[in-house]
Parts: sequence; C-alpha cells; structure tokens
Amino acid sequence: MKGFTRYALKNLKSTGSVARSSKFLAKNLAKQIPADAKTVIELGAGDGIITKQLLEYMPQNATLTAYEISEQLLPLLKRIDHRRFKLKHASAMDIVQDFAIDSVDCLVSCLPLALFPLEMKHELLSHIKAVLKPNGTFLQYQYWLSDKALIQEYFPQLKLNWVPLNIPPSFVYTGTKDNNLEPRK
Repeated sequence: MKGFTRYALKNLKSTGSVARSSKFLAKNLAKQIPADAKTVIELGAGDGIITKQLLEYMPQNATLTAYEISEQLLPLLKRIDHRRFKLKHASAMDIVQDFAIDSVDCLVSCLPLALFPLEMKHELLSHIKAVLKPNGTFLQYQYWLSDKALIQEYFPQLKLNWVPLNIPPSFVYTGTKDNNLEPRK
C-alpha cells in the first residue's frame, strides 16, 4: 500500500476521512486515557498513528486491543511491535463477544460514526457502554457535531474539545459511563 491518503480516498465510505489523523489529534486522545486504566480498546485503528500514541501514553500496566476490519490496513498495524498490544482483524461489534460486561477502562473510537445508519450507531454505542466499566472513559472523534445528541444519550456527561490541527479539524467527545441511565431510543 502506498499511503493512507490514497487508500482513504478510494474507501471514503469506510474511512470517513481524506487524510490520516494528525499527531495532534492522536495525542489529544491518548492523553485522555485514565491514569489507572488497565484495559484499553481502539476501534478502527486504521494505519496505526493513533494506536502508537495510545501505546506511548497509556499506563505502564495497561494493554491495548485494536480492532481493524480493513485487509489493506492490517499490514501497517502488524508492524507495531509492542508487548502490550493485540490486534484483532474483526468488526467493532465483536467487542461484546471479546470482552466481559463492565471490564474495559477506556475505549477510543476512530470509527466514522457519522457515516453509519442510525440503527447501527445505536447498536455500537450500546456495545461500547456495555463493555465499559462504571466510570469508564469513552473517546470518539468526528469532523462535525452531527452525532453529539446521540452520543449524549449514552454518555450524558459528555465533554467536547476541538482539535484544529487536523485535516479536517476534529471534535473529540469524552464521555464517562454512568450505569444509572439508560439511553432513550
């Protein structure tokens, strides 16, 4: 493969992007991993730029499991040689089969949520909330705010920050699992 941009342009519906994520976006996400996290998941690991930052910033005793469904991007991720890194060539929806309920400290979603059908968004957010521990951290970035209200249904205490040094500029949602509230559908 000759580069993420070429791949992204050919596969815009699955990547949701025209360029790889910037190190500024990757660091913004990675620095939000809780200091006591032991289990971290990344959904849609892409070319690994965010993965590498997660590995650099996560606590020393944490493990990272990255999900990527694209056959073309897997070779880039397989180059990441880190003892606390596990790569799964599987759908993000498989997290509920791979992880127990209330077992994940932090989940970072790099999926193009805005491109998913509404039913699929609900299913994915339900799975994410199910595997997160109480007070677990959910991070999602997007290029526009179209899904803010939906994400807030699952993570009511949602915080938002803007990362202008990315192409395109991105919004990062940070949510915390609250077991007392069930989302409206």
